[in-house]
Amino acid sequence: MPNVAQEKQRTNVTLSVINLAGARELGLNVSAIADEALAEAVRVARARRWQEENAEAIAERRSWIDENGTPLAELQVLKLD
Repeated sequence: MPNVAQEKQRTNVTLSVINLAGARELGLNVSAIADEALAEAVRVARARRWQEENAEAIAERRSWIDENGTPLAELQVLKLD
């Protein structure tokens, strides 16, 4: 992720006492860690949603390839067979 200044918004987050104490003891930036973890969770959720929304089209494409082979296969330089 590029180091671009992003607008920040305050929010309340509830954390376990043990984890927060450990983070403070180790000098960890809880906000930065939470923001990074949330960004990853959003990325994963969006990818999962895209896969679910496009599952039918992907299945149709796979079926077409199974029936017809890969497009331009005769031009493929590296053969895996």
